[in-house]
Amino acid sequence: MASQQRPERVLADLLALLAIADQAILLQERAEAVLQACAEPGGSAQFVAREGARVAGEYQRLWTWSLDFAPTAGDGSLERRLSDLVLLHFQMLHVAVRLAFPRQGPPGAYRSVRAVEDLEPWVAELRSVRDQLNLWITALTPAR
Repeated sequence: MASQQRPERVLADLLALLAIADQAILLQERAEAVLQACAEPGGSAQFVAREGARVAGEYQRLWTWSLDFAPTAGDGSLERRLSDLVLLHFQMLHVAVRLAFPRQGPPGAYRSVRAVEDLEPWVAELRSVRDQLNLWITALTPAR
């Protein structure tokens, strides 16, 4: 974050980013369920496609918000890494749903998407970034 910002503004932005990280982590279970459903034939294609779109949309919204709270964060910064990880989650879900359930195709068209990565390594990194944000907030918070 830019050092020219007031400390209370920096703290407020970091708290918002922490909330975004927490929400992204909470979405993990739903995201994994969608990816799993995209990789397995059967099930309700419409339900999986809708749920995938909803979860991907949530990640996209969190990504947009993360950019609002760290507009001057540079490449390699903690703030930008959070944004990148949330964007990655959105992209993976979006692509998995698009590949598994193409809009153009014969009725009942379904393609198993086995090549989509597991999100677990990325959520582990997301948790690490969240913990680092929390430490940063703690360091900036005056003792009471």
